[in-house]
Amino acid sequence: MMEGRRVLITARTFGKVAAEPLERLRREGLEIVEVREGRGDDEAEFREALENADALLVGARPVTAEALARARRLRVIAKHGVGVDNIDLQAATERGIAVVSTPGANDQSVADLAFGLLLAVARHIPEADRSMKGGRWERFTGRGVWGKRLAVVGLGRIGRGVVQRARGFDMEVQGYDVRWPEEFARANGVVYRPWPDILREADFVSLHLPLCAETVHLIGRAELAAMKRGAILINTARGRIVDEAALYEALVSGHLAGAGIDVWEDEPPGDNPLVKLENVVATPHSGAHTYEAAELMGVMAVEGILDVLAGRRPVHLVNPEIHTSYLPG
Repeated sequence: MMEGRRVLITARTFGKVAAEPLERLRREGLEIVEVREGRGDDEAEFREALENADALLVGARPVTAEALARARRLRVIAKHGVGVDNIDLQAATERGIAVVSTPGANDQSVADLAFGLLLAVARHIPEADRSMKGGRWERFTGRGVWGKRLAVVGLGRIGRGVVQRARGFDMEVQGYDVRWPEEFARANGVVYRPWPDILREADFVSLHLPLCAETVHLIGRAELAAMKRGAILINTARGRIVDEAALYEALVSGHLAGAGIDVWEDEPPGDNPLVKLENVVATPHSGAHTYEAAELMGVMAVEGILDVLAGRRPVHLVNPEIHTSYLPG
């Protein structure tokens, strides 16, 4: 049991959709402190709570070096998700704080949404639904998906999931990744195309890249201009991968037929004009928001926390180079 240890929970959905992971923390005797994300005015409250926390379970909230400097008891940060670009890994590592994540927990859920957005944009499903609910009987002429060319940029777990879904639509799939998965590509009929050639002839482009210095605004004006006229862009990766101002121009001009966007440069996006475009299907960073993914992410995040607090080396350690007095090498 871990009486006297304190876990600060900021992840918005942890314990809300699937209760068992939160109950497990309580059964282990941990004190739970909650400063949930989404209010926008709670940074001081968060930092004060972090000062006395032994573990932090975080979603999208930025965890900066300044915040960590005051977290004298903190031993582990568990990301309720996969991407850890909101966490200052260097600062955590320098302070001997283990960072764990939940790889594989939400990949199929995000792949579902990516392909759902592709279909929704291509067939104008949201517009048709709004029209019907408004008492109108309007027809919307969309674009077919069957047999079309799909460019999958990034062939990690999520990108591979999108490939597998595309096979059911008899799509011609091209792929790009700096670490090319030769065996998977061969088994699933994915043709390698170099960057940025992969953008030029695709009817649909789906992004599945991590956010890092090399991928910020990877899709800018030049790349959007290189895309086939009438193509559709899907982004369920990270908002900053796409230059939103350039994307807006490409959509308004008609160069791109539409876009499906789940991730934004600023979240929530506020008065971002992309949200209001009729040829954009916008969702609120909800790719991982299924019951199945929520439960698995919760279980994996809790296991990471309990491992570190018990002095065990966690399975999904993001910064294995840390040197601590409480984890085995």
